[in-house]
Amino acid sequence: MPTQLLTMLAYQLPELLAASLVLALLRIRTRTGAPGRRLAVAGALVVLLASLLRLLASLGQGWVLARGMAGGGESLGTWLALYSAAVMLFALASAVGLALLGWGALRAISAAGARAA
Repeated sequence: MPTQLLTMLAYQLPELLAASLVLALLRIRTRTGAPGRRLAVAGALVVLLASLLRLLASLGQGWVLARGMAGGGESLGTWLALYSAAVMLFALASAVGLALLGWGALRAISAAGARAA
């Protein structure tokens, strides 16, 4: 099981690190009332939360698989379908978070362009 945990963590690690870095940079490099900051922070938080939930779902799926193989796998297909649906919803949430992050960046860029003009 420890190697499964490391493998699942390795799949989610890039997204977890990237979202954490974006949150840290938004906290350090932007002022509180900056245009688009709230959207960008919300988007990065959604991506981070979705990635963590996807990691937990993967761990749960591994656990169900291990128990299902040992117990004969009576309702294994049902559980796997539920986990697949959950992972798909988490991926959709991550995409929404990325869209919010982009929308916040666009607002910040357009506000900077309006100040320069």
